[in-house]
Amino acid sequence: MARGSKDGKDRGRGAGNLPNREAFERMNFLLQSAQFYATLPATNAAAAAVTTEATAKGKESDESTTLDNDSNGSSSSGALPPRTSTTMMPLARFYAKEMRLVSHKSVLRMSPHVKRSICKVCLTPLLPGISSMTRVKGQKRGRRVITTCNYCQSQTRLFVNDDHVLFVDRPEHGTIS
Repeated sequence: MARGSKDGKDRGRGAGNLPNREAFERMNFLLQSAQFYATLPATNAAAAAVTTEATAKGKESDESTTLDNDSNGSSSSGALPPRTSTTMMPLARFYAKEMRLVSHKSVLRMSPHVKRSICKVCLTPLLPGISSMTRVKGQKRGRRVITTCNYCQSQTRLFVNDDHVLFVDRPEHGTIS
């Protein structure tokens, strides 16, 4: 039996030894779950009821417009609610919030790539074309990528510099890849 190994397997130093591995694995699972549920449509009535209830609060004006359309006969009775209410987005936000809580409680830093993939205001996973809109603007002061969350309308602006490499992407950083 190797020294320091409880299960009899010899685990060398270096690659594979990561403090708080379980917390990183949990954060990875929560990120993948949040992104998955952000793209998944609600398939059962209970999930649809939960998501429509969350979006129906304070939107009486939308109901009055649908009633007007029904009186004109131009609207179909089986029309689906807007895309925001037919997805599992509340569950995706919950998983993103849990991921952030795990990182805060275990005092771990999330990768900048992960931070940029989640809205800082409403914790929605930012997926282009599904939950966010991404634009490239600018010529004079430099190009910048503007990501707008479709749910809270907050914007994140990142300058595009071809020479810039994030610290975690540099080879001398030594993260596990």
